[in-house]
Amino acid sequence: MIHSTLSRAHIDRKMDEAEPHLIPILEAVRDHKVGLMFVGQRGEAFRLPVDRKRSAITIIGDDMHEALGPAGFHMPSVRRIIRASHTFAVISCAALEPVYDAMAFAASTARRNALLIETQPEFEVQWVELIRKLVPGRPLTVATVKGSEGAA
Repeated sequence: MIHSTLSRAHIDRKMDEAEPHLIPILEAVRDHKVGLMFVGQRGEAFRLPVDRKRSAITIIGDDMHEALGPAGFHMPSVRRIIRASHTFAVISCAALEPVYDAMAFAASTARRNALLIETQPEFEVQWVELIRKLVPGRPLTVATVKGSEGAA
C-alpha cells in the first residue's frame, strides 16, 4: 500500500520509473490522496486499511509468471475487496492506459474504491463471473484479447 506519508518527491521518482499505464494511477495517489495497494499471487490474507475518507485503487496482479485465477489468492480477502469496491476492470490483454486512467479517475473524483485485475485470457471469465456474482450491476470494464475464446 502506498500511504499518504510518502512525499510528492518520492512518488515523482516512482513515476519516472513506472510503466506508462501506471502514471494515471500514481498521479491519483500523488494529487488526490488516493490509496494504492498491489496484491501479488499468494495465499496470504490482505485488506484495505480502514480510512473512510480516502478512496483506494487495488491492483491484483494475476499475471506475473503465470496466471492462477481467483484460486491463486486468499479468497476471503478477494471477496472482501470486491465488495468494498465500486468500479472494476479485468484486463487480460496488454496494459491499456485508458483503462488505468478510468480507474484513477473514478477513485479520485467519485472517491470510490476501484479494483483492477491483471490476468491472462484463460482466467478472464472466472474473474468477471466472481465480480458479477458478488456485486451485480456495478461498473465493470473488460479489456480482452481480440477474438479470445474466453472473452467475457
